[in-house]
Amino acid sequence: MNYDELTADHKDSLKELLNISMGRAACKLATMLSNEVTLTIPAVDMASPEELMEMFGDATQYYYTRQPFFGSMSGEVITQLTKKGGKTIAGNLLDLEEEDGIDTVDINCSILEVSNILSGASLRGLCEQIELDTRTQPPVMYSPEHHPIPSDKWSQAIILHVSFLVESASFETKTIICFAEDGFNVVVHALDEFI
Repeated sequence: MNYDELTADHKDSLKELLNISMGRAACKLATMLSNEVTLTIPAVDMASPEELMEMFGDATQYYYTRQPFFGSMSGEVITQLTKKGGKTIAGNLLDLEEEDGIDTVDINCSILEVSNILSGASLRGLCEQIELDTRTQPPVMYSPEHHPIPSDKWSQAIILHVSFLVESASFETKTIICFAEDGFNVVVHALDEFI
């Protein structure tokens, strides 16, 4: 199935399911950060591998992580997070103040933790609701400009645009679920059953 065939009903169902999943992630983040976290309603787009590589932002402005998944379908989740607010998020997660010397290792560990929560919420939450069995591996830091995704690796990508607002730091995230082989068709079929 080409991404042009994803109907308005499919997109609406994805938004509804992901809104529930991301709401859970916002609650979990709020607990971890001891701060209120609010989020926008997810926007859903589709992209081919070539279009996906064109969507990645300036590496000086964003952190990226990759997290493989497998089970009823396989692929990987890529999360893009703004660097603005990274030190604040790390400080909140690690219970540190900026003057305590928050370094790159602290920030990366915190970004991986936040990414794991977000990707877990988006993918596992979606799969639970449409009854697909999927397991994820831990996320790793990723550099799109140094390791571009091969154009033949994924057939489709669902891009989820969600903004999280933390009382102490504002940052935006983009979660991209890339499907290998016929994984996209598995999701569309499951959405058809859901609708």
